[in-house]
Amino acid sequence: MPTTAAYRTLELQPGASAHDIKRAYRRLAMRWHPDRNPAPEAQARFQQIQAAFELLHTQARPIAEETPARASADNAPPPEAPTQPASRGADLHQPLELELPIAALGGTVDVRVEGRVPCADCEGQGEIRYTRSTLCPHCHGSGRIRSPGGLSPCTACDGRGFTTRLRCPSCDGQGWQMGLRQLHVQIPPGMLPGEELRIGGLGCPSPDEEGDPGDLYLRLQLKPHPWLRLEGRDLHLNAPVSIFRALAGGMIQVPGLAGLVDVELPALLQSGPVRLAGAGYPGRGPRPAGDLMVHLEVHYPTELTSEQKAVLDMADQVMRLRLAEQNPALARWQALLDAHR
Repeated sequence: MPTTAAYRTLELQPGASAHDIKRAYRRLAMRWHPDRNPAPEAQARFQQIQAAFELLHTQARPIAEETPARASADNAPPPEAPTQPASRGADLHQPLELELPIAALGGTVDVRVEGRVPCADCEGQGEIRYTRSTLCPHCHGSGRIRSPGGLSPCTACDGRGFTTRLRCPSCDGQGWQMGLRQLHVQIPPGMLPGEELRIGGLGCPSPDEEGDPGDLYLRLQLKPHPWLRLEGRDLHLNAPVSIFRALAGGMIQVPGLAGLVDVELPALLQSGPVRLAGAGYPGRGPRPAGDLMVHLEVHYPTELTSEQKAVLDMADQVMRLRLAEQNPALARWQALLDAHR
C-alpha cells in the first residue's frame, strides 16, 4: 500500500504525528471491526485499516527538538528527543450494595458503572451518513488541502470536494461517549463489607488515549438482613422457642443463608447462644468460615387448655419423685410444707 493511500485510509493528512496515527487507527478500528459492524464490507475495510496503520506506524518517529547545528569532531547525529511515557487512566471507585446471601455465597449481579458507551447519534460508527452529498467541510469543496509539500488531495472526501459522510460532532468521530453502562459482575464468595472487588481495564480511559485505562473498584456494602446479623465472620440470629422445648431440648430448625439449618438443643438450657461451628459466613482464602450463633428467646404460653394442664400436672408429679437430687431448694420447701401439716 502506498504511503499516500495509507494516510487516506486512516483519514489523515500526510505527515501526521504518531499520536494522530494511533488515535485514527483506534477510532476506525472500533468502527469497522467485524464483531461490531455487520456491514458486508467491514472485514475488507478493517484489513485495509490494519495495513495502513502498520505501514505508517513503522515510519512514524518522534520529532527531535530543533536546536542550532554545531560542528563536532565525529559528526555524530543529534540525540533523539525523549518520548513522553503514555499516561494511564484514573481508577474508578464506587460502592456495591449486595444482599447478605449473595455476598456470602457469591453469584452474578448487574452493576451500572460510568464508562465508554457507543455514541447514540452515530450508533458507534464515528461518522454520520447522509442520503445526499454535502460540501466537504475540510476542503470547503475544493478537493485539495494545503500541506507542507503543497496541495494534496483531501483525505476526508477522497479529493472529490463533496461527501456523504461526516465526522460525528457528538463524539468527535470516536464512536463512543462517557455514560452509564451495565456490567455482569461475578461476585466471589466470602467477601466482607469494606472489601473491594477489582475489575481491570474498566476505569477511566487514558487522557491521551495512548496509555492503558484505569481499573474499576467496587467497594462492598451489605443491605440489612431480616434475621441474620454479621459480626466478623460469625452470623447471629434470634430463634423463639417454647419453655417446654427449652426444658426438654431436642432438635429445632432455623433459617440460614441457603435454607433451613438443624440445631440440637441441650436439655435444661439456661442461657447463652447455641454455637454451630463453621456454619456462619463462608471463609475466603486463609480465613476460615465463621460460626452460626443461635440466641434462644424462651416464650411462655399465654393460656393453657384443660388437656395441657393435665399434662403439666402429671409432669409435675413425676418430677417430684426426684426433687431431692434434681432441685434441693424445691425439696427443702416441700419438707417445710410437710412439717406444718
